[in-house]
Amino acid sequence: MTEDGPRARRWWARPAGLVEQTRWLFWLLTLLSALLLVPAIVHSAAGATPLLFTAVVLALGCVWTHRYVTRRATLTADATEALLLAAAVALSAPPTLALGFVFPGLWFRSVYGTGRQVLRHCTLVALGLAGGLPFWGLAPGHPGPVAAASILGCLPLAYLTSIGARHLADGLFAREQGQRRDAVLSELGRALLAVTDRQEIMDLGERAARDLTRITPGLASALVVTTPDGVAVRLALGAWDQPPPAVLTDLVLPAQSPTGGDPQPVRSASLDLAAGRPGRWVAVPDQTHEGSWLITGALERSAAEAVPAMHTAFTQVAMALVTSDAHLALRRQARTDALTGLANRTAFGEALDRAAGDPTARFSVAFVDLDDFKAVNDGRGHAAGDEVLRTVAARLRAAVREEDLCARLGGDEFAVLLRDLRGECVDALTARLAGAVVEPIPVAGGPVRVGASVGVAHRGPGEDAEQVLQHADVAMYAAKAAGRNRVRVFGA
Repeated sequence: MTEDGPRARRWWARPAGLVEQTRWLFWLLTLLSALLLVPAIVHSAAGATPLLFTAVVLALGCVWTHRYVTRRATLTADATEALLLAAAVALSAPPTLALGFVFPGLWFRSVYGTGRQVLRHCTLVALGLAGGLPFWGLAPGHPGPVAAASILGCLPLAYLTSIGARHLADGLFAREQGQRRDAVLSELGRALLAVTDRQEIMDLGERAARDLTRITPGLASALVVTTPDGVAVRLALGAWDQPPPAVLTDLVLPAQSPTGGDPQPVRSASLDLAAGRPGRWVAVPDQTHEGSWLITGALERSAAEAVPAMHTAFTQVAMALVTSDAHLALRRQARTDALTGLANRTAFGEALDRAAGDPTARFSVAFVDLDDFKAVNDGRGHAAGDEVLRTVAARLRAAVREEDLCARLGGDEFAVLLRDLRGECVDALTARLAGAVVEPIPVAGGPVRVGASVGVAHRGPGEDAEQVLQHADVAMYAAKAAGRNRVRVFGA
């Protein structure tokens, strides 16, 4: 069952939301006012007039109900309503009785469409009321012509009613839009607290921006970035008549990003042309990416209040990206050996567990333990020892493939995870590792040499990560026992 399912079956029930509740109330009051006039007309009318008037009221009820159900105010419906009101005036005795549901109808119509459309509806209603007067004397039981002043004198009041009702409706719309924008920003803030992935943060920000532009007609926004050819548009959302050009050559952004990221007014004929009208454009810098900006414009007066909301969403996303970068840096720091830049023991263990998680995966582990490192570290000092470890780490990283993982486990112990290599290829690669280590290493006071005892273990059927590690460790000690600076394979 969808969210709109119950509403579609029970459209007459009281809805949620301030605007929809107001429309529902005005719709019921308009129907009720028309129904209350039927007995008065029937009592005073003659011949077929009661039936005709009842048919007109039912038709008007259909027009009003269609407007309420569809949430749309069309020119066809407005014109139909005006014709039916003309018929109501011609059938009513006196014709001023029709005004009993004209004014509730004006209030009901004021909460749909734009202000211009409301005034257009009022004009059609006025024409309908005036147009029904000449036919009043033709209805059965109506003696002669009627004084037009009784209807025409109320037309200025009808315009005042429409203008006043629309002013109140605009305030109603603005209040609900503000509440919905606040809800979008609140939801965005809650969602960003639980996310650190950059792409997820960007997706949440784009979704919030789309929601804000959907909620607020007349709001247009574009994410732009400076390029050598001009200001390139990366994303455009909102009330654009046509997509903005890919490069805005006439948009001049502020020379320097404001420290606080405050909006700065900008001008662009290209943006005005794409929007179909001049906009009050402002630019907000992206504090996380130099040269990236958010351009927002209010194309309608009512949309001006949404501009700060768009800037708030943009700022929230920027702050979340900064936090994401900090999280990423901390994760890298926690998984990286500070001296050599290689993966540390934790990162190596996690990678090995992932590889062993696939029972059919083929991989090998090489333990590399430096020979004679203690002599260099004690004889030349810790600075020389650190330089040896950094150099060995760089050589190991250069000797393996991109898909393999080098790690420093601690002290002078290194490990390499070799993925999906056959035995003979592993042998060649580990021999290259050992050969790279024994090359002279320049340090203060002259070059030094260290060796490498390398133990290799291939994953066997059914073996887990811990077993492979143990076998590689056994092979490494076997290489040391055999005279150091050697390579031994477990089980060979």
